[in-house]
Amino acid sequence: MVRMATLVFGLALVTPGGSLNGQQSLEMRGSANIEVVAHLPLGPSVTDIEIEQDLARPYAYVARKNGGLDVIDLHDPENPTVLHRWRIDDADLHVGSAGTDIKTFQWADRNYVVHAVQFRRAGPDSDMGAVIFDVTGLPDASTFREVARLQGPQEQGGFHNVFAYKHSNGRALLFATRVASHANVYDLGYLVEGRPDALVAQIPLPPSVAVPGESAYHDFYIGYHADTGQDRFYGGGTG
Repeated sequence: MVRMATLVFGLALVTPGGSLNGQQSLEMRGSANIEVVAHLPLGPSVTDIEIEQDLARPYAYVARKNGGLDVIDLHDPENPTVLHRWRIDDADLHVGSAGTDIKTFQWADRNYVVHAVQFRRAGPDSDMGAVIFDVTGLPDASTFREVARLQGPQEQGGFHNVFAYKHSNGRALLFATRVASHANVYDLGYLVEGRPDALVAQIPLPPSVAVPGESAYHDFYIGYHADTGQDRFYGGGTG
């Protein structure tokens, strides 16, 4: 059973008055301490990007709103290349986004990508939340394969944001926003193993933060709090 400490909060940014010495001048373009080493045109409607943190796996995954997912090889940073493109079937019939968020995870010595989607009822797959791919065999693009889909009544409306997290109990979990007053929590190990009980928990909005109309989480962060030994969920949204 997954046990989480839940915190819901809002953030405000206060800008001090007076001059902002750190602002760039109108004549300055870009940033003096950031160098552009390559540019790989992919076309319009890029909605998210995720880069693997294992230095032995320099791959970037780019969500494409109007199509799906591009896999980029960064072994040579000055000459990035597109290894693979995955596209949703019958893309012209879908209404909404074929790519909203991307996360990576590892399970049983294999590497996976979670690709979130959010389609509307005016077209097909409005009950699909995400597609999971096995990317262990990269850079051999022929080994890229779909292993699971999160699709059904519990995924109606799709996922706007997802967060992959390794729980202190060792399980790989996926937290997903819903068009509903709760977030879904999936066991990713169960999911890639084909088990039907991958949905292991739902995290409701606390009653104290309910607002009129539709309320939902928009995004969240999950992390381990060493002082208390808790896995903590920090959620933002409700409007």
